[in-house]
Amino acid sequence: MMPSTESHRSAFGEKLHSLRHWINWSWVKNGLTVVFFCLVAYLLYQQAITIEWGKVFETLKNTSMVTLATGFGLGVLCYFVYAGYDLFGRYLLGLRVSVAKTWFVAWLSYAFNLNLSSLVGGIAFRYRLYSRLGVKAGDVTRILGISIATNWLGYILLAGGLFVSGQVNPPESWAVNATHLQFIGAAFIAVVLAYLGMCAFSKRREFQVRDTTLTLPSVSIAVLQLVVACAHWTLMASVIYQFLADDVNFPTVFAVLLVSSLAGVITHIPGGLGVLEAVFLALLAGQVEKSTILGSLFAYRCVFYLIPLAIATPTYLVFEAFTRPPQGDSETPNNERNKTTAALSEAESA
Repeated sequence: MMPSTESHRSAFGEKLHSLRHWINWSWVKNGLTVVFFCLVAYLLYQQAITIEWGKVFETLKNTSMVTLATGFGLGVLCYFVYAGYDLFGRYLLGLRVSVAKTWFVAWLSYAFNLNLSSLVGGIAFRYRLYSRLGVKAGDVTRILGISIATNWLGYILLAGGLFVSGQVNPPESWAVNATHLQFIGAAFIAVVLAYLGMCAFSKRREFQVRDTTLTLPSVSIAVLQLVVACAHWTLMASVIYQFLADDVNFPTVFAVLLVSSLAGVITHIPGGLGVLEAVFLALLAGQVEKSTILGSLFAYRCVFYLIPLAIATPTYLVFEAFTRPPQGDSETPNNERNKTTAALSEAESA
């Protein structure tokens, strides 16, 4: 029976080998690229038709120029800081892509992430953009993982501190009360301390998760991750606060933003559309009028979501038009295949 099994395996291997030669991979790649562009165009169209443009222009017109300029400036800083997440991946992986290009990819992805969902903006765009710069898919996966970890480590540190402090008073209709949130906050802080402890004292620096290798950074890099992530979340809260400054204090805005961000992730709605407003209305009921909250959040979305998307879309098209993948990287699979074939031929002749 063994010779028959081996012959079947050999025949299957030959068929698979011939199939690989039969498939035109350049056509497959081009087809996937067309699908990607069509998907992005469709999502942008869907986003455009759901926006009340008359209300957008009216809100921008009725908001003071100082408030808009301050909010936009803080938003630019927030984007700038967030784009720094990918620089940790660049450093830890030793990539040859320049700092400017790495930052650019992260910034562009963030703009699409907020408006088109994390699956398209945060993941698909990163793979597309980094591939144009010659970065391998495996390294893109690790960069993405480091970026996500950095973002949420900062989140749980800030949320943990705010929840423990008792700044958040959930409505009675919620399943959790202030005491529950304090316990959750304590657990969040414990997670951050455990991460810092592993970075400082763990002798094992690499962990295998399926096909991806995770490397623990030094404790100094871990602390820097927390600083950058906390700065990002603080700047995001500052943008919203600019439009609510006359009605509520900054710690309250910060706490409500953190709660709404977690709710947005759970619901998987692009940009947390509706979720942000619902959480702010629930937690600020009785403190701020409903019309004021909705108007302020709409102005925030204009400054933090729509204007960056309007800038990012033509910027991305220009990037696609003028960026060509490094020739060396595109030829690498063929070179490796030729080397493997030559080695097998030598082995058979020997």
